Amino acid sequence: MLVAFAWAWTGPLKNQQQAKNQDKNFLAGISAAKVDKVIINNAGKTVELDKSGDNWTLAGEKKFGVDKNAASTLNSVLSEIGSAPVETVSANADKKSSFGADDSGLKIEVAQAGANFNFIVGKSTPDNSGTYISSPDASKTYQIAMDLNSVFGRGEWRDSSIFSFIPERSEKLRFQYPTQQFAVEKINNKWAAAKPYKFSVTDDKVAAILGVLANLSAAKIPTQTFTNTGLEKHSLIMQVTGGGFDNTLMFGDCTKDNLCYVKTAASDNIYLINKTDHDALAKKIADLK
Repeated sequence: MLVAFAWAWTGPLKNQQQAKNQDKNFLAGISAAKVDKVIINNAGKTVELDKSGDNWTLAGEKKFGVDKNAASTLNSVLSEIGSAPVETVSANADKKSSFGADDSGLKIEVAQAGANFNFIVGKSTPDNSGTYISSPDASKTYQIAMDLNSVFGRGEWRDSSIFSFIPERSEKLRFQYPTQQFAVEKINNKWAAAKPYKFSVTDDKVAAILGVLANLSAAKIPTQTFTNTGLEKHSLIMQVTGGGFDNTLMFGDCTKDNLCYVKTAASDNIYLINKTDHDALAKKIADLK
C-alpha cells in the first residue's frame, strides 16, 4: 500500500498537483513577429527599443543600433515568453515586494500591432533558473521558467561597433590631416601611393591599419555632446572605400584616460576608442613605407 501511494505521489498525483499550480500565462498574446517596441523602466531610467523589420534601434535624440547579441537574446525571449510555464507563488498583493514584483522591479511594456503588454520583472528565483513576474494591476506574483533579469536589466543596449567590413575588399585608403592629405590604393592586388606623390608602400603596414579599422569598436560610449570632444577640429579624417562600402572616420581629442573621441561621417553618434587603436590608425606617410 505504501509503495503504491509513493508511486502515485511521484507519478499521477504529483503531475496533477503541478498542473494545478500552473496558471494561464498572462503574456501568452505576445508574438515576436508582431512586436515593434519594448519600453524598459529601470529605477526611473527609461529605455525605448524600436523594431523595424529585423533591426532594433534605441529611440532618442541620436539613433544607436542595439547591440547584436542583446538584440538576438531579446528576440529569443519575445519568442518564448508567451509559452513559458507560469506558476503562482503568491496571491497576496502585499507579498509582491518580497519577490521584487512591485514598483521596485523592472517595468516592461511590449507593444505590438493591436495590443500592449505590461508586466514587472522581479527577483530571480533562488536557483536563477526563473524569474518572479507580475501584472502591475493584479495581486498575484508568478514564477516564470526564464531568466528575464539578464535580458531586460542590462545597463548598456547601444551597439559599440563602429565599422564592420572585410579588409581584403578595401580598394582605397585616404588620410586627411589639417595640413596634409595622402592616399593609397590597391593596384593589381598591391598597395601603392595614389597622392599627393608617389612613395613606397608596404602591404603589411596597410593591412595592419585596415585590420584595426574593419573591426573598430568603442571602448565606451560617452555623453552625446560635441563639447570638449575636439571633433570640430578634424585633426584626422580617414576614409576607406571598397567593394560595397565607403566608410569615413573623424578623429577628435584624446582624454587623460587614454580614450579618444571619434565619429563616423554617416551619423553624429560619438564614440570613445582606446588610444592604442587611435595610434594604430593615425599614420603618416613615413609609417606606410
